[in-house]
Amino acid sequence: MRHAVPLFLLGASALPIAPLTFAQQTADTPAEQAPPLATLPEVKLIGQSAPDAPLPGITRISRETLQRQQAMDVADVFASEPAVSIGGGASNAQRIYLRGVDGANLHISIDGARQGRSLHQHRGDLGGIDPDLLKQVDIQPGPSADAGPGALGGSIRFDTVDAQDLLAPGKRAGATVRAAYASADEARRGAVSAYGMLGNAVGLLAHVSAVNRDNYRIGGGGDVPNSAGHDRDYLLKLSLLDLAGHSLRLGAARNRNAGLYLFSRVGSDNGYAPANAVPTSQRSERHTYTLEHRYQPAGNALLDWKFNLYLNKNALEDVTQARSARTTERGGSARNTAHLALAGTQHRLTAGADFMDEEGVTDGVLGAAILGPGRKSTQARNLGLFVQERMRWQALQLSLGVRHDHYHTAFGPRTVKGGKTSPNAGAELELGGGVGAFASYGEAVRASGIIPIGFLTSLDKKSNFNNGKPFKPETSATREAGLQYEGANTLQNGDHLTVRLGYFDTRIANLIEWAGQGVVYPAYLRNMPETLRSKGWEWKARWQRGGYGTSVGVVLADTTVGGKPLNPARRVGTALGDRLTWDSQWQVLPGLAAGYTLNAVRRLDDVPKAAVQRAGYVLHDVQLQWQPDALRALSLALAVRNLGDKRYTSHSSLDGGAGNILPEPGRDVRVSANYQF
Repeated sequence: MRHAVPLFLLGASALPIAPLTFAQQTADTPAEQAPPLATLPEVKLIGQSAPDAPLPGITRISRETLQRQQAMDVADVFASEPAVSIGGGASNAQRIYLRGVDGANLHISIDGARQGRSLHQHRGDLGGIDPDLLKQVDIQPGPSADAGPGALGGSIRFDTVDAQDLLAPGKRAGATVRAAYASADEARRGAVSAYGMLGNAVGLLAHVSAVNRDNYRIGGGGDVPNSAGHDRDYLLKLSLLDLAGHSLRLGAARNRNAGLYLFSRVGSDNGYAPANAVPTSQRSERHTYTLEHRYQPAGNALLDWKFNLYLNKNALEDVTQARSARTTERGGSARNTAHLALAGTQHRLTAGADFMDEEGVTDGVLGAAILGPGRKSTQARNLGLFVQERMRWQALQLSLGVRHDHYHTAFGPRTVKGGKTSPNAGAELELGGGVGAFASYGEAVRASGIIPIGFLTSLDKKSNFNNGKPFKPETSATREAGLQYEGANTLQNGDHLTVRLGYFDTRIANLIEWAGQGVVYPAYLRNMPETLRSKGWEWKARWQRGGYGTSVGVVLADTTVGGKPLNPARRVGTALGDRLTWDSQWQVLPGLAAGYTLNAVRRLDDVPKAAVQRAGYVLHDVQLQWQPDALRALSLALAVRNLGDKRYTSHSSLDGGAGNILPEPGRDVRVSANYQF
């Protein structure tokens, strides 16, 4: 490992990464209180925790943080989270990396609907998402049996708001109008939300927003060509909450992005395009339909039922050259969580099943000369069964889980099918004085298809499939261990402090990859012979007192393939320089709040021989929010991203050759006004 743990970290207690730790403490997550016990004749039952409480081991980004940052795309959502890196330059090409692992190897969902399916390799991981619609984002780096299928490197869950989240106290109906501007890409944004109650328990929300962007400006001056575009977002959501223990959510969302972009090998997310490159008119759309039912009857802690179904459609169309690709995925899950206490032990037992069925269709998305004429399709299916037990006995917590996945994926005329069981286990021990230690191990499996979909459909019987050997499923194993501290009145009376340090080691084997020349025949599919490995240290501290809160996060991760340095690679991962994030919020006066965010990334010099080293950088962001006393319905906000106008490139952005890496936006002054009726 190229770096040692800083001495100031060694004296600190650890970050609770293990899946069985108490509720993950972040700048946005209050401490979870122990639930009360209900008494039955023979068994004690533990009442359920609040529905929105994060599960142990999860870092949560709240709606308040997203609004303070004035988030306008995926990169903004994770601006204060050091474990997540975003590369790609333009918003339509952004990719997510969690501890250096590409988002293609994560389980990413929006309201329970699985996402992250890139239809073309120069496009991003997500089919578009409007940060203004988000209630919260949960990040879970380690696997657990109930995290969903294919969570090789962890999971990221986006949840959208309900009408009840937006209504002012005592109001049964309302509307919000928003206007915003960002200087780096001269983005103009407008949004309207209308919401209200139908009866006493049913809420209805309708939202529409529009963003028009020009080519964005980089630090020091100059624009990135072919980065302009526009987004349109729509959400219609019905939410019945807490009616005789029942909650029901029905949602329909649509995101549309359009612009003049590049399909070429050099362009979009892969550096500046050649002078003769010609962009084409492209349009991408995501349609997501979700249903969620939850049943938590009062007085029955053995029953916490949750059921969801989703339909997710993604489409990418090159209008200029009349070629397209699309995927349709259907999926869902059913689970029950029982809380009980028996013989001095407390239990949280979750059991359930989930499924997904995805079909991909392409009409020459990579060009008719490569794919040949006609329409081609492929399909992937996965059925998972899982049990996850979390138990506490005095100062000891144990977590044991098992998941079995049955999978079937068609790669042209070849298939990967079978089943595999993935266990996980962990323990946490309270050592006294607010200090605890933890350790965990977990496995995950996936064989539900690679992306982009065009690669799957361009194969024929003459193609090379894994050198004639049977395909193996992709598997991961994650080990984590560390220390933690949590206490009140630690530095001053009335404060609350959490400090956590953990070591992680994730190994992903048998990644199914498109190898050879890529877009030049012959190319082939294979199990990658080397193992992708992400290992390192993660440290977080959070201090809160009164109206002031500050948090510091440090991630020191080595990402390698076969033990060798890794350049950013689509659907695989990326090496990253050591990262530090410091985020602070201060309630200056009633109605006036300020914030400051520092992102510091160390130079990355451990790169492949043919690759360029990545320079380090330091970014400063400031935020200010004001709600005038004379007009409480109005909220004004100012945020300045990259205050020093630093010219820099993300370590997770692809290199188009000889250091041809797209820089990120320069100084970005953002202003917004919200008016609530």
